[in-house]
Amino acid sequence: MMKKYEVLLFDVDGTLLDFNKAEEDGIEALLAKFDVPVTAENKHKYHITNKKYWEMLERGEITRDQVLSMRFEEFFGAFGVQVDGAEVDTLYRQYLNASAVLIDGAIELLESLKGRYPLYIVTNGVAETQYNRLAKSGLDKYFDGIFISEEANAQKPQPAFFEYCFEKMGRRDVEHMLIIGDSLTSDMRGGNNVGIDTMWFNPNNDENHTEVHLDYIVATLDEIKEMM
Repeated sequence: MMKKYEVLLFDVDGTLLDFNKAEEDGIEALLAKFDVPVTAENKHKYHITNKKYWEMLERGEITRDQVLSMRFEEFFGAFGVQVDGAEVDTLYRQYLNASAVLIDGAIELLESLKGRYPLYIVTNGVAETQYNRLAKSGLDKYFDGIFISEEANAQKPQPAFFEYCFEKMGRRDVEHMLIIGDSLTSDMRGGNNVGIDTMWFNPNNDENHTEVHLDYIVATLDEIKEMM
């Protein structure tokens, strides 16, 4: 039987919004702009490069600004194209800002939870981009607070990010909180780091090969609605 919670913390990308679709559209536009073949292989290469830099940030090895610029410099450099990473990121962000594709069942889930629980967004990323996408998708109106790593000067899974959230929420009774997200390395590990129960949104039925503890695993957002 599921424990009764008082506060629900939601990730955004890959949990409520289809970031993969947004990322794919943005990368296709960038590849075309810099005359790099728009192929599935090249899009996958970008995904691997991007993932590497965000995981470095999660481990505290580099800064957010380094992530945003170095990923593009390395990626396009592999094709012999020299770019200013910060300028490319600005262009890329314009594409991302225009994308707000909902995960199936997102609005229905939030409609069922709104008013029954305090709901908060806990997301890594660039504040302007996340606010734009949340507003465009209509998700922003369901949440009592939106906490973004850029504004926190820390990112999931670092405890400092969650301390920022607790301060903004005016509570830190972690035993009454549940974090819901798709990432083992940021959402679920972040919950583990500060004692918040975890619900892994795992639509692809991936295996957990990490040491991260999971309290619940769901494959669809409808399952969450039924459990709550």
